[in-house]
Amino acid sequence: MLVAAEPAANVALITTAGTVTVALIGALVEMVRRQRNAIEEVRENTQEARAQVSNTHTTNLRDDLDELHEDVREVLRVLGRHTEEISGVREDLRQERRERLAVSDRLDDHITNNAV
Repeated sequence: MLVAAEPAANVALITTAGTVTVALIGALVEMVRRQRNAIEEVRENTQEARAQVSNTHTTNLRDDLDELHEDVREVLRVLGRHTEEISGVREDLRQERRERLAVSDRLDDHITNNAV
């Protein structure tokens, strides 16, 4: 059942409905704009991340890292062997020095005791 209203009331009702509708449309447009900006930012960040991790050569990055890791292990093994060998050379030098000093002391004693 429709009730006839005063023309002024009808104008006020239509004006209010129009204002609310425009406000709702404005709010929806702003919400869509913000969502679009957020999605664009995510898209840019995703492209940047992809560029940083994208493999541009024929081998797999994980395989490359595994191979590099094995190379580092081999270098450490060789370095360990070199350390052992250097320790051995140092011990040999200490022994040679002790023997040389012992011979020098005996020679000094011999010269001192057998001096003419």
